[in-house]
Amino acid sequence: MKLKRVSADDINLELLIKAAREGKLYIDCTAGAADKDQVVKKVRAYVKRIDRLATPRFRMLIDDVWNQILTINDFVEYLEPGTKARKCREFDKYNVMRIIGVLREKNVYEPMSDRKYSALLEPEEKESPYRRYLGMGIEQRQLLMEIRRIVAKYQL
Repeated sequence: MKLKRVSADDINLELLIKAAREGKLYIDCTAGAADKDQVVKKVRAYVKRIDRLATPRFRMLIDDVWNQILTINDFVEYLEPGTKARKCREFDKYNVMRIIGVLREKNVYEPMSDRKYSALLEPEEKESPYRRYLGMGIEQRQLLMEIRRIVAKYQL
């Protein structure tokens, strides 16, 4: 039996129902897990570029902070690229900037200019469209409270 992978945009409900009736419907549950691992790996590589901007107190702990953030499934989902993403195909850079902005507010990162952060994160671009998201914060209260809880553990 030959299987064909389709994206969410290509789904035809009639064909799905027909395939299900014929016993030819296959759903790959492992695809999402592999994608999430890739998102975590790509985000870690991306934020690694600004490790040197961590405050002295967090310089040795910055990896731990990001590892804790990225082990929470809600954050990984928050950082996954949207279905209509053109620019952010590997992960949502806008939301990464929001997290960095919150961490900067909490003195995990130095209070440098947005331009400095943008230059380190996006060295190829002259003017990054992501930069303005550094100061926006996170709209989902649950995620914001989770970051605050993670940072608070290190501020004792």
